[in-house]
Amino acid sequence: MQQEKIHFENLNGLRFIGALMVFIAHAFSINREVWGSFFETTPMFLIRKVTIMGSYGVNLFFVLSGFLITYLLLAELKQNGRIHIGFFLVRRILRLWPLYFFVVLFGFFLFPHLPFGIKTVHEFWRYALFLSNFDEIIHGLQDSINFLTVTWSVSIEEQFYIGWALVIGLIIRRPTIGAFRLFFLVVVLSSVIFRFLNLDDTRILYYHTLSVISDMAIGGFLATVIFERKTVNFVREMKKWQIALVYLAGIAFLFLSSRILPGKLMAVERIVSGTFFAFILLEQLIAKHSFLKADRIPFFEAAGRLTYGFYLFHCIVIFYLCKTFEYFHLTQHIGWFLLYFAVLLCLNSLLTIFSYRYFEKPLLNLKKYFRV
Repeated sequence: MQQEKIHFENLNGLRFIGALMVFIAHAFSINREVWGSFFETTPMFLIRKVTIMGSYGVNLFFVLSGFLITYLLLAELKQNGRIHIGFFLVRRILRLWPLYFFVVLFGFFLFPHLPFGIKTVHEFWRYALFLSNFDEIIHGLQDSINFLTVTWSVSIEEQFYIGWALVIGLIIRRPTIGAFRLFFLVVVLSSVIFRFLNLDDTRILYYHTLSVISDMAIGGFLATVIFERKTVNFVREMKKWQIALVYLAGIAFLFLSSRILPGKLMAVERIVSGTFFAFILLEQLIAKHSFLKADRIPFFEAAGRLTYGFYLFHCIVIFYLCKTFEYFHLTQHIGWFLLYFAVLLCLNSLLTIFSYRYFEKPLLNLKKYFRV
């Protein structure tokens, strides 16, 4: 029997919001030295302070991934009485590997020979094994090739999927919702302890698997809650003012987390932010009185299907556009930056659409053969 296809409304819209957050953050931060003195004025400095918060889009991605994958596995377990680990891994390979290795192979073997090319200090073997986040910890400060850096989050997702498959296949021999929850709670607790022991190293806190994997575990835990449907009615019935209050509190925390959680308390910062993003996901999925559903924002639902390419390509486009504007001396005025941003958005979108239609989609269509 083929597994029934599951679709969650507003998930695609949320995906694109996360990708757009990261896109804006990088547009205002990567190669900012190109844009001259106006980029250091007080207004631009304040704008950059706000846009850099877009890096939380990666946290949102992790929570979404943990949620969706876990829910699909629970649905497969309920329908078939078991989880086919091999098919699960093949589906993840078809989704993640082709575009990931396209960017990695381009960065290591083609890019150094192109105009503006640089030979990277990163080590290919770690990227080939989906350990690019560890390579970023080791070599990141020595290298300016940002489009290789962007693969760090994909590596962590792949590590999570492989680890999750091994846990289900070797440890949780008879998977249940209770066993899933226990595993996710252990992951969250381990992450807090790891962060507590490494608070002095910002790169480890940002890139290390054990530091950030709690986001995916929180998403996975949320999936077990929604799957039972009985314990989330309070979110379903929340009033607009209650939803607004949670959003305001969550956003304030993201901006002021270092003041709200001083010293060693920062070890739980990722847990609080991950829980906030889990609330956003839950509110978008089931709340009756939402201010706005993500899929109803024009183009966001369709764009959400393209976020993987949009995310992986954008730093390549940023690099070449910045070099082009710098080469033609179009960098000393805010007008040129606004033109750059518009061209960046258009070019990255066109590249993403082309990639999805002619490269990714034919491979994604093969996933239907690997559903139980």
